[in-house]
Amino acid sequence: MATISTHDDGMPDWIDVMVETPEQHHELRAFLSALFDWSWEVGTPEMGYYSLALHNGAPVLGLGQSEGSHGRTTTYFATSNIDDAIKKATDLGATVTTPAMEVMELGSMAVLVDPTGASFGLWQPGTFNGFGVMYEPNAPGWFDQASDDPKAAATFYAGVTGHEVNEPETDMRVLQNGDQWFASISQAETGGAPRWMPIFVVDSLQRIHEVVPRHGGAIVIDEMPVPGSAICVFSEPVTGTLMTVMSAGDHPS
Repeated sequence: MATISTHDDGMPDWIDVMVETPEQHHELRAFLSALFDWSWEVGTPEMGYYSLALHNGAPVLGLGQSEGSHGRTTTYFATSNIDDAIKKATDLGATVTTPAMEVMELGSMAVLVDPTGASFGLWQPGTFNGFGVMYEPNAPGWFDQASDDPKAAATFYAGVTGHEVNEPETDMRVLQNGDQWFASISQAETGGAPRWMPIFVVDSLQRIHEVVPRHGGAIVIDEMPVPGSAICVFSEPVTGTLMTVMSAGDHPS
């Protein structure tokens, strides 16, 4: 298992999903468990039922509950100084929607909107570092930001993360930490809202095609080739939020 104990500044280090009701919370946990074989560490009422999805005991996703959060998904980036990271982001044109706040001894978080309109988070670890495993089946493996202005998005995230933008092909932009590719910056489909999309690795896209409809979801894109792999897009059955998975081929990095 590709266990992880720390994350470089500017790298994605956490994902969370927020739903509105206890019923949605329970149903989405059940769907994700059927899909990824995750177990759960369910949060207390005092924690807003914020729960951790675990892959072989390692955290891979957070699931919380709050009014008006109909499947909202946030990708967080690691920072060793959240105040400096917020200032850098706002100087580059971002807007703060959730100011920096401490989450007990676990760490500090903030949520912002980038200049293209996509929401993203910052996480400064305390006792909780974020993902405990990546780049293997049933764990996060890639991230994609889609907007109407990928050139502006690439410039912004290069500045915020401190990592390079690689353009291996025309109209293809990839964020790169040393030799590691870790996220793509894409053109959104016409009418598509700007957003970050986390992508999870799976052992088989065929299995996803079978499991998703069986548990109430709907396949949107059966299979789309991407460098080193292929992706499948589907809507989960609880809030209708789109999710993406990639086959466990060569990692894009």
